[in-house]
Amino acid sequence: MVGTGRCGSTMLSNIVRRHPDMLSVSEFFTSLGSRALFGRRLTGEAVFRRLDTLSVEGRALLENGFQVDEFLYRFGPGSRYRRHNVPPIMGSTLPHITEDAEGTWDELAPVLRHRGKETLADQYRFVFDWLAHRFGKSVWIERSGASLPFVATLARMFPDARFVHIHRDGRDTAMSMRQHHFFRWRVLAAERMRRLGIDPFHERNLPGTSPWVPLLSLIWFKLIFRADRYRREVIELASFGRFWSDMIERGAGYLSALPRERVLTMRYESVLACPHEELARFVRFVGREFEDPVWIDSAAALVRPQDARWPALDPEEHRALADACQPGQSILGYGSGARESA
Repeated sequence: MVGTGRCGSTMLSNIVRRHPDMLSVSEFFTSLGSRALFGRRLTGEAVFRRLDTLSVEGRALLENGFQVDEFLYRFGPGSRYRRHNVPPIMGSTLPHITEDAEGTWDELAPVLRHRGKETLADQYRFVFDWLAHRFGKSVWIERSGASLPFVATLARMFPDARFVHIHRDGRDTAMSMRQHHFFRWRVLAAERMRRLGIDPFHERNLPGTSPWVPLLSLIWFKLIFRADRYRREVIELASFGRFWSDMIERGAGYLSALPRERVLTMRYESVLACPHEELARFVRFVGREFEDPVWIDSAAALVRPQDARWPALDPEEHRALADACQPGQSILGYGSGARESA
């Protein structure tokens, strides 16, 4: 399940979690940061260390109090981990699946560590398959925020995978991104890369796939980043719109190159307006054997309609945001982005 982030994918993964036969794997790739998809063949021990050790950017987020909504592990007197050493897989992935996240990691870790050298895709597939078997599920569905630019890499790693692309009006997405530390950091990084003449969405420059991005992250967060200066940083709303539109342009191109039967596109606004119909379409794409009217009824009841937020913007700010979003809006069929269009 791929998207730009802040587009309704978290809602959809929470709905999938309620299905009796589907395993909802949340934020697995995002939690691994700049190391997520890098590496050809790794031992089980190496993959264990990746899942068990915070990335430099993840540690900077947590230690400076920039916790995001999707982070589910709860720190407290009885918790095993603290902000400096919580395993990435414990941040969202395992707590999203089970209340006994620590116990599940205790079961999975030794099995993973004893595996020999395999492709990174096979190691990750083993983790997903193990979790599906452990919790009695027939299929797993991974969902990570801002994963749309990684479609080409994921399609090569998992050639039998199918993709659900959920998207949302770019103006509302950008407004939501502005409130989210993960995206504030990503937008700042993308703006700086553009000033240096570097395409932030080229495959070789994406965090998670490039061998040099982890090194740059280490230098940035260890030597340059200052939390107090970051908190004072003002980022124009239009910058989030450009970031969103660039992701849509690149990701839509990757998806269009795949066979049509491997891709399902869902509009967030349509899910809110017609949840029964859209969820039925989703489950048919996953597999007709998973059709379950009881699940669809209970899942549709979780969907809460909400009004668009962008009409409340100042006209000048809206104009700048609409212009920034226009290329992506056009690709997705949202129209010109003018104030009159909803």
